[in-house]
Amino acid sequence: MAGTVKLRGIAGQQAGTAVKNLKIGDVLVWNYGYTDEVVELIPSKTGKTITAMLKSHQDGQIRSRKMGAERLVVVA
Repeated sequence: MAGTVKLRGIAGQQAGTAVKNLKIGDVLVWNYGYTDEVVELIPSKTGKTITAMLKSHQDGQIRSRKMGAERLVVVA
């Protein structure tokens, strides 16, 4: 199924959104239901990758995560 993501610990397929379409304030869902809020998006010079600054809802820490622009992630 194109455009869907299977997350561990969450039943069924979830609709995916490309990283390049994310906006500040979006809440991302990861395996086992962990969530992060997008604080900042930093595209590379070529635009092929994007570094997302994500604030964890579990511990409040802000971490960077570099992902391909076409990668599908689940937005809550």
